[in-house]
Order: sequence, then C-alpha cells, then structure tokens
Amino acid sequence: MKRFRNLLCASFAALLLLGSLAGAVETKTDPAPESKETPAVEKTRPSPETVLAVVEGTEIKMKDVQDILGRLDPQRAAMYDNEPGHRAILEELVNMELFYLYGQEHKVSANPEFERNLESLKKDLTRKFAIDVLLEGVTVTDEEVAEYYEKNKDKFEIPESIRASHILVSDDVEMKKVQDDLKGGMAFEDAAKKYSTCPSKEQGGDLGFFSKGQMVPEFETAAFAMKAGETTAEPVKTQFGLHLIKVTEKKEASVRPLAELKDEIREGLLNEKKAKLYQDQLTKLREQYKVEILGETEKKEESKEPASGDAGAAAAPEKK
Repeated sequence: MKRFRNLLCASFAALLLLGSLAGAVETKTDPAPESKETPAVEKTRPSPETVLAVVEGTEIKMKDVQDILGRLDPQRAAMYDNEPGHRAILEELVNMELFYLYGQEHKVSANPEFERNLESLKKDLTRKFAIDVLLEGVTVTDEEVAEYYEKNKDKFEIPESIRASHILVSDDVEMKKVQDDLKGGMAFEDAAKKYSTCPSKEQGGDLGFFSKGQMVPEFETAAFAMKAGETTAEPVKTQFGLHLIKVTEKKEASVRPLAELKDEIREGLLNEKKAKLYQDQLTKLREQYKVEILGETEKKEESKEPASGDAGAAAAPEKK
C-alpha cells in the first residue's frame, strides 16, 4: 500500500510540476544561470539513493527529483537540472508530501469520489502494466535491420543535387550592365549584390543546394546541364525574369549508409512489431471475452429487412 501511495503522490507531484512549476516554482526559486567562472572544487552529484528531505518519517531521495526531471519536457528539464533547480523540485515534493499528510488527517479517502478516482487510477495502471508486459520482450536484431535496409535502399536514396548562385534582373538592359561588369572583372557575388532582384543577393546570389523538381523547369534544365565552376554564357529566361547562373558544387546521387540509419530503422521495425503484437493480442482478447457493442445488432437486423417502399411494391397487384 505504501508503494501505491508513493506512486500516487509522485504522479500528483508530476502533474502539478508540469502545470504550475513554471509559475509557482520559477517565481520562488529560479535556477541560477551557469557561472562562467571555473569553480575551485566541482561538486559531485548526489547518488539516486541520497536522502534530501524527511517529512514525518517519509524520505524524499535524489531519485525522486530525477524522476520528476524525467517527466518534464527537454527544455524545462535542462533548466532545472542544476542545484537550484533540484532544490525547487525538492520543495514541491515536500509540499506534496505535506498535502498527503493533510489529506490523511482529514480522511479524504472516505469520500466516495476519492474511491471512484482511486479505482479509475488502478484500472489505468493495470492497463498500462498489462501492455508493458505484452510488449517488453519485443526486440529487433541487427540482421533484421540490415535485411530491411538492403530490401528498401530506394527509400534512402539521396538524389543528385547542385549548389548554384544566380543574378536575377528584369530585362535585357539590366542584364547587359551585369555582363559588362563581369567582363570587366567584377566578381559574380559582387555583381549579384549590386544588380540582382532576388533576396539571395544578400548572400551573393547563393541559392544553396537543391535537387531536381525544386526550381522552375527552365532554370533547372540549364543548371543541371552545367559543370561545377561554370557560368551560363547566355541568360536563362523564366517567369521571374532573366538569370545568369553559376554552379559552384555538384553532388552525385547516393544512398545513405546503413551506419547512419541503424537506429532509425530499428525504431521503425520495433514500432511495427509492437503494433502487430498489440493488434493480434486484441483479436485474441475479443475472442476470449464477450464484447457487445450496443446498437450494432439492431442496426444489422434492420439492414436485412426490405425497405418499406420495396415491400409495398411487392405486395401491390399488377395493373392489367
């Protein structure tokens, strides 16, 4: 019973922390920013079994604080994973233990609503642990990961891509100015900053890497036909205007290596296995236990009966 009480208390504390810790705790004890100065002696982190507080004989340990940290979102957990943050969480755990004692003193467990909530909580925990027991043995081997990778390499293909810069102008007059400056020795990047109407002018016309299908057809055809280091001899016309294109890098099509994908594939296969096992077990349980969805039987019976119009037509005498 004590174990169940601790679980209930911890769950309540976690719920409170998720909702009100940001206000209630942050306003009381905000975690201090990390000091830029190197401390003379680095403090060691307490072990999980270290007792941090005792409330009427009940110990609150470092592992209780760590449990709450594990339930917070990553950003907030990082904010509180320091000495002041741990103290703030400890204060909330102490508060929850005090309210537990207050509840015992006032015999809140005698309230019928308490009993209903307790029974609901027990059911939820039973369901959770039942699913955990069902799925705990599910694993994915390295061989299964490698086999999936080999059979599905097409899913991990990286298409050919290029990195290009361009200078975009509205008409031939402006393009002539660009070409004259380039012939005079101006760098492509400087000409882009001076003349281009595209926002990429701020980066010297650099568009970054892109693959086929990401640019308008005329621009794409010209760019992918070029070699790295080349600039279009003539401007390319598109719906946006006239472009001078310079290809700076090219990457051939490739396949992401297995080493890079192992964890991703393993997680996907694991989820698939668990989902299948879960559904298979549900099918068995529906065969093992009686399940009746009220209303469905009546609907099925109604669908078998002929419509009133059809019945009338069948009963009516044929006209002569």
